Amino acid sequence: MTGHPEAERVDPIAGDVRAVRRDSHERCGAGKIKAALERRGVTASGRRVGNIMRERGMRARTRADGPNRTGRGPTRPGSRTSSAASSMAASRAPTWPVT
Repeated sequence: MTGHPEAERVDPIAGDVRAVRRDSHERCGAGKIKAALERRGVTASGRRVGNIMRERGMRARTRADGPNRTGRGPTRPGSRTSSAASSMAASRAPTWPVT
């Protein structure tokens, strides 16, 4: 339905959402952007901000997106996420006597 008038509707606060996200170095999610918009006097729901972000391909930066702050990689032997840790945990599991 490309001829439908609502199909080409642009949200009037989309520019404000983009500006807040740019000012926050693209770290904020919908909740923080909503709070920043309220401080600027723009009223919008979190769902509306989230929809605008999704439609324009914006997403909040997460810890997985940034550098590894601990200096250890996820495949370090003995770490919780390594495959070696899960095999070591399985070998240390107690064996219960079967009677």
